[in-house]
Formats: sequence, structure tokens, C-alpha cells
Amino acid sequence: MKIIIVDDEKHVRDAIKLLIDWGALGINTILEAADGATAVRLIEAERPQIVYTDMMMPNMDGLSLLRWIKENAPACKTIVISGHDDFQFVRGTVQYGGMDYLLKPIDADQLLDVTQKALRSWSEEERERMESHLRSIRINSLRPVYCDKLLSNVLGDPGTYYAEKESFAQEFPQLTEGVPCRISLLTTDTLRGKLRDKFAAHNDLLLFSLTNICGELLNAPKDGFAFRFWGSSQQIALLHLGRPERARETLEAINEGLYRTFGTRAEFGMGGVHPFPHGAKQSYAEAEAALRQRNLRKRAGWICEFDPHKPPHPAELHFSDYEDRVRLAIRSASKDKIAEAVDDWIAEVRKKDVVTIDHLDLWRHEFGVLKSRWVKEFFPVNEADVFLPPESQAESLPLNEQGELSLEKLRDEMTGSLLQLAELLSKVTQQESHLIYEIARYLQSRLEQDISVQEVAAHFYLSREYVSRRFKQQFGETISDFLLRHRMERAKTLLLNPALKIVQIAHMTGYEDEKYFSKVFKKALGDSPAEYRKKQTGDA
Repeated sequence: MKIIIVDDEKHVRDAIKLLIDWGALGINTILEAADGATAVRLIEAERPQIVYTDMMMPNMDGLSLLRWIKENAPACKTIVISGHDDFQFVRGTVQYGGMDYLLKPIDADQLLDVTQKALRSWSEEERERMESHLRSIRINSLRPVYCDKLLSNVLGDPGTYYAEKESFAQEFPQLTEGVPCRISLLTTDTLRGKLRDKFAAHNDLLLFSLTNICGELLNAPKDGFAFRFWGSSQQIALLHLGRPERARETLEAINEGLYRTFGTRAEFGMGGVHPFPHGAKQSYAEAEAALRQRNLRKRAGWICEFDPHKPPHPAELHFSDYEDRVRLAIRSASKDKIAEAVDDWIAEVRKKDVVTIDHLDLWRHEFGVLKSRWVKEFFPVNEADVFLPPESQAESLPLNEQGELSLEKLRDEMTGSLLQLAELLSKVTQQESHLIYEIARYLQSRLEQDISVQEVAAHFYLSREYVSRRFKQQFGETISDFLLRHRMERAKTLLLNPALKIVQIAHMTGYEDEKYFSKVFKKALGDSPAEYRKKQTGDA
């Protein structure tokens, strides 16, 4: 910590330095000035915690120095040490925030006492300043998220504007009721090239970067705001204000900026001009419709403006019409047959002059439904989860560098998924005949019986050790754990039937003793059977 002693008499400065053990107070730097003007320069450069000053000095007197400190370095604590017992000096000291007014000759105890008070006061205020600074940092870091939330809520429910009117007045003073506005949308699933590659595994960072770029080029807040729309994990919304008819010009400028930086452009959907706040929701729906209804077969431009007179394109082609052909190809486990079936489908898509995002979503949905149906048909009910990995959604649309539908990418996406299913089916078909899977099915069919590993081994004419070892190798769990897991799953299902007593459920899952069943159930699931039933059914 630092202090500065300001007095035109050197022997006074030396005396003050000798009266206190400064190191014991944590003060390691003592500065000196012979007048107020020199003190000002030192205070600006060194930022001391305490200033001791005389009143009568050349160039700048003590009162002038106190006044300057209060205005320019208010964190400093000031202590006056003067040879003049003058009421005006004392009054000025109080007026400009001085800690105390000490008279010469200086009393060491008084000086120590007021110095300790000054240090405590500075430390407390410094802590408050730090806490306030940290609060500001937290508030500033959360502010963009809060603003995104306010604007997103209006797009979902315009009525929230009236509930949050004070917040809107503070954060978005331009957004008053009735002001003309329009919404434009950018979706990250349509991005391509270096921009998509750069942020391939960081969608949040991509959205953050694009929101900042759009906000800067939108000239926020004068001409509007760019924000992440909470209703979608891939959408950035631009709310245009002031002169909404300039929205197209703004979007073109954003695209030029993206092209200069990343060598690619983005596609925007643009709604119509409507009064805020209720019109914002309508404009958003129009912008989204403009994007979803644009023709992916032939891009007409980077900005898709909503046309209320343009009817939507109905889906005349359905993937479900090809169910039997694709199903047989999967059953054959032939890569050629699967590729041929998908190519037939792609040939039909190629005949369509117009393909929209709505069409793609419909086909992907139909594909997913059929695939789920085939999984249930092809795989043993209790083994499907053993073989099949979890489904994952496509991260982006199958577009080429020109922003048009790539039938090759769509074909590869579907072929790869069907080949994976065919390979897994082939694997399961081979393993169904495997003896260990026969044992697993044998166990599952006898969950209501108190069956032992020895009985299982005897049934299959194998040794107990061999059955235990191979079963653990194949399934990663012991026979006992396998039985327990499936018995608990059966018990959970049976507990949903209020007509069944717990003792009945115990017998149906291989436990003759109801208390032992309850003990095992609670150890496995954390709740007793009765508690589990109550939570699931809501019965008292």
C-alpha cells in the first residue's frame, strides 16, 4: 500500500515518517510532495491509499488539494495535519471528505489511530468496489442472454411485452408499441463451406459469432437487434426497426461481410412489416415459412422474402411408397440391392422441379418411422437395444456449395443408415443361433421361477463355470445380475397395475417372500415397491 505526505516543510515530513511503524500497517511505499501541485501529479501516477496534507502551502493549498482529490481520486483517504486551528480549515476538511484534522505538533498515538481508521475505511470501500465490479461483470455477461430471452418471448407470445414493459423500456427503448418492424431469420443448418467447417463441433460458438456479426452490420440498436431465438437451437433472428424496408440492404451487407471473412454466404428468410409487438410474431412466422418453402432444387437468391400470394408446395412424393422395396433390400443384406432401392427413390426426387425443407422433413420423418418399424420386426424385442446405437439427427441440410439440394448427399445419408441396419440385422441373425443367446432367452422366459446357474448349466448340458464365464463375456454382466435387471423391469411394469398386490408381483418375478422382494427392489431402485407405485400412479 502507498501513502503520500504533502507539506512544504521537510522536517515535518520526516517527523511523520518516523512516528509510525508503517511496515506493520502494510504500507511499503511513502511518497513526499512539498506542495499541492506536486501532490496532484504523484496521486495521478501512483494512486496512493492515504494522503496526509498541510493546509498552508505554495502553488496549491490544502483545501484546493482536498477539493481536487474528492473530484478526481475519491477512493483516497485524506488526513489534514496543520499548525492552524482555523474553523474554516476544519470545515473544509469535513466538506471534502477528510478523515480527521490533526494539529501540530503531531501526537503519535493520534496519528496511529486515525491512520488505522483510514486504512480500515479504505479496505471496506475497496471490498465493496470489488464486489460491485464483479456484480457488473456478471450482469454484463448475462445481459445478452437476458435480452435474447425478452425478444424470443415476444416472438412466441407477444403478450409478454406488456408483462415486461419496464424491461423493454430499459433494454430496447426503440421498441415501443406500434413501431413498424420485420423479422429476418438465419438458420445454421443451411450454412456451408469454411464457415460450417470452422465451427463444425461448436454450434453455440457459431451462433454467438454470427449474432455478433449480424448485430454490428445491422447497426444495432439504431436499425434493430440480432439475437439467438430460444425457440430453435439453430436460428438467429434479426428484428429490423426504423426503416424496415431497408432490411434487404442490411442482409446483403451481412452476406458480403460473411463472404469476405469466410468465403460463403447465408440464406435468410424475411417476413413482412408489421406493428410491434404482435406483428413480430406474424413476421417471424412469415420469415420461417419463406425459408422452409424456398426451392432447394434451384436457389433463386440468398434472401427469401415471404410472398402471401404464393401458395405452399404440397408433398406429392412419399418415401413410405417405397417401404416394401427398401425392406426387402435390407432383408437381403446386399449393399447393391440397398443402393439400387435408394437410387430408385432418388430418381423420383430428381424428377421434382421443387423440393422444400418441408418436403425433406417429411421424407426424413417417414424414413425414421419405417426404420423404427423394421427394427421391431427384425430384432428380438429384448435384444434390439443391445445391438442398435441411439438414433442421431442430421446436423444440416444436404446442400451443395451453391446452396441447392445435393441429391448425392441425400442418397449417401439414406444408404449409410440402411446399410448399418442391414449389417446389424446380419449380425443378430448369426448370433440368434448362438448358444449364449439361447441361454439368455431361456432365462427371460423363466423370470417367475427361482432358477440357479447350476440348473441353467444342467439344462444345456454344460458346466456351471463355462456358462458363467461365457455369459459374462457376451453380455458384460453375470447371470444373477441379468436376472435381477429383467426381474426389476418386469416388476416395474406390473406395479403400474393397481389390481395386482405386491405379494402377487413378487411371485410373478421369482420371489416367494414378499419382504425379500421389497428389500431387493428398494436396493436396486431406491424406492420400495409401494413407494414406486405411488410415484408412478399418483395413488395415495
